Amino acid sequence: MPGPLVRRTLVRHLLLTALVAVVLSGITAAGVWRYAEGDARRSAERVARQIASALLMPMAQRDFGSPGGVARDALLADLAPFLGSGMIERVKVFTVAGGTARVVFSDERRIEGRSGTLRPQLVAQLDRGDVVVQEVPDDPEHDFERSLPGERFEVYFGFRDAGGHDTRLEVYVPVQVGETTRAAVAVLVPLILAGLLLLALATVPLSIALARRMERDRAEQRAARDYGLAAAELARRDLAQRLHDGVIPDLAGASLLLQAVSAGAPAGDPPWELVGRAQGVVAEDVARLRALLDELVGSPAEPIGDTLRGLGDHLRRASGPDGPVVEIDVPDSPALSEGTALLVRRVAGELLRNAFRHADADVVRVALTGAGDAVVELLVSDDGIGFDPSAPRRPGHVGLPLVRQFVEDGGGTIRVDSAPGRGTTVSVRIPERPAPRARERARAGAPR
Repeated sequence: MPGPLVRRTLVRHLLLTALVAVVLSGITAAGVWRYAEGDARRSAERVARQIASALLMPMAQRDFGSPGGVARDALLADLAPFLGSGMIERVKVFTVAGGTARVVFSDERRIEGRSGTLRPQLVAQLDRGDVVVQEVPDDPEHDFERSLPGERFEVYFGFRDAGGHDTRLEVYVPVQVGETTRAAVAVLVPLILAGLLLLALATVPLSIALARRMERDRAEQRAARDYGLAAAELARRDLAQRLHDGVIPDLAGASLLLQAVSAGAPAGDPPWELVGRAQGVVAEDVARLRALLDELVGSPAEPIGDTLRGLGDHLRRASGPDGPVVEIDVPDSPALSEGTALLVRRVAGELLRNAFRHADADVVRVALTGAGDAVVELLVSDDGIGFDPSAPRRPGHVGLPLVRQFVEDGGGTIRVDSAPGRGTTVSVRIPERPAPRARERARAGAPR
């Protein structure tokens, strides 16, 4: 069964292939259309030149500017082979005088007699003897041509008729730009898509191999973090066991012995006073070690709220009567895996200690919520002196960097909001994860 990263890679591979297919199809269609349009222009000019070579000389022998006009039937007879074969769809002949062009002949009789103004650029090109090929304009002067089905170009020639009049021949040559484009695209695009599909299929194994390698690397990183947490947990329990079984009983016994010796000594005798002082010091150390033991003994099976309340009480006792009040808002039994619970305890405990050491606060609040289906959010805030998070870290202030390392190693994120005089709020988001399997390996041979 492929892992989630492999599935996401396959989906991305498919989407990328589809995107490339769409882009290549669009580029191919645009390129074919540009080529078809250029080829259509060249073809229209070539056809128009062939027609002009057959018509211009007979037309130049007629006087289109004479009052009686030209023999219309004779001209239509000359044009019939070209119009009947479909080489051209319309013919216009117009004379130019004083910048005004007037149609004197056309196979569409309703056009004859119309007049208009030619564009200066077109006039200059025709005066130089150029052949002008252009698309049919979308204007009222070309309404008869625009109503014809299909596509066409208009081609202009200039000549002088038998009366010396400045005359222009305009023919409309049908072209097949759209049809040519569709035909070429229908041939080229399937070939391109087939090649792209083969390339995509050929690279799927490589993508899957890379995705699986990334999955393995991530799994190894998670296993290494879990192993480290499990080893630290075993080391913590081992230290607690040693304190419980060895150090604390020994110190307690020594304290009782000193107490007994001190109780039987004569009053005011300086040596016995020293023994009494030693007994008080040992008793105080025993109390501190017991508090440390209570902190160390907390296990993932113990409710997180109880652990944090116990730690808060211990920190408050250690800081004296002026220590901050600790408010814990944690569910009694949050549905967390063992690995996540362990990380939450570690992060929350370090943030609490950091607040007691440096915040000079009156109240420290700890809250634990579920920010999402697979994310736990921990908030630790205080109303203390605050600080500038962007300023260089002061010597001895290692709590937040340590917490940041814990969180990032666990795959989470941390955000610190603080300013001088405005307190501090630390927001930690930790992804929920299964209990670390590395615990068994750590029990078998973890370094302590």
